[in-house]
Amino acid sequence: MTPPDPPNRRPANGAPNTSSQQGQGRRFVLQNRWEVISHLGQGGMGTVYIARDLRLANRQCVVKKLRDDFFRQEDKEKALSFFQREAVVLSRLQHPNIVHILDYFEENGDYFLVMEYVEGENLQQMLHRRGEPFPEVQVLAWGAQIAEVLHYLHSHDPPVIYRDLKPSNIMIDTKDRVKLVDFGIARPYAEDADNTHVVSAGYSPPEQYWGGADPRSDIYALGATMHFLLTGEEPLALQTPSPKRVNPRISEVADQLVVRACSQDVWLRYQSAPEMQDEIERCLNPGRGNNLKIANWVIAVMALLVTGLSVLAYTRFADMNKNRDAEIAQNQKLLKELETVKHQQSNKEKELGLLRQYSKTDRIEPENYRSGVQLTVPKTIRTNNMTTAFKEQDEAQLTDPEGLPPLPGSEAVDNFDTSSNTQ
Repeated sequence: MTPPDPPNRRPANGAPNTSSQQGQGRRFVLQNRWEVISHLGQGGMGTVYIARDLRLANRQCVVKKLRDDFFRQEDKEKALSFFQREAVVLSRLQHPNIVHILDYFEENGDYFLVMEYVEGENLQQMLHRRGEPFPEVQVLAWGAQIAEVLHYLHSHDPPVIYRDLKPSNIMIDTKDRVKLVDFGIARPYAEDADNTHVVSAGYSPPEQYWGGADPRSDIYALGATMHFLLTGEEPLALQTPSPKRVNPRISEVADQLVVRACSQDVWLRYQSAPEMQDEIERCLNPGRGNNLKIANWVIAVMALLVTGLSVLAYTRFADMNKNRDAEIAQNQKLLKELETVKHQQSNKEKELGLLRQYSKTDRIEPENYRSGVQLTVPKTIRTNNMTTAFKEQDEAQLTDPEGLPPLPGSEAVDNFDTSSNTQ
């Protein structure tokens, strides 16, 4: 219903008040650009109209007017702060699943917000017109889109918490695409800030009742919205809904998804929108989870094989090092033995040289004695084709231990005949 005209309010230029024209259902133009052509609906924060852009090919748009029939000035100021904040928040957001803002202004004491026109219905209207819950696959597909939008909001700089996610604020356009349309109580999020106590019964989590909303509060609202779409029944306030209890056709995985999202304890919920989106997509593609398990199993087996091969290679390498060390020790031993043999061979060659030298002369040099070589001098030595005969007693001279000749006149000494016989 259209709000009543404020009493005795006339613009400064004396023109008719636009609020009066709205109450009479007439067309009127705002800012010399936006022509309001029909009434679209009424919300808690104001009235919504369909308009057209007179500057850009009469394209359709939506004009939202802040209500002005508050009984208390405090309520009016709070509503105005929400309205202005909605304009600021929307002006910073650019996402295909979020309605775009076109203009914001104040005219004749009234405040207006101009947004793009979304051709379609909100989810609450669609379910009531349908008369029965939506198929599980359809609800999961919408849930994945909404989770993606929430991730965009929560990762924005600064982060934005929607705080009013519910079926009536979710439009579905002609391309089956989700559009979030009402950012009246959305606000930039700060952990140390005190949030305003604004709730939607059944869709707001416990912490939002005392102003403690954070991004996980939007996850709770998404789970409650999915419960409504799967069952056709509004979720009860401050209770964890289970769609399978109402609709037995719901799968166990979808039921557990909603139960976890709507946990009364924030730490038992999905801790981020991407985490919930991944779970929704696994529900839509059950094989994905199995393939993931198979892939993880293959990776684990490959890791074990690589580890086993690494251990085997290390063991072989260690064995090779041990064998190499043993071979090196054996080679060193053989080299030492070879040196000994060479040394012995050198001594033998020296002895052989002396023997060859004695075979050619009857003189025994003193240094030959010092060599320690024991030699046997033959009894007959040929020198210059002459033969010298020795008597038995002559051997005593050569073998005398003192190396001295016998004294003259000794009986053991015979005349030594040094004469040579010519053959």
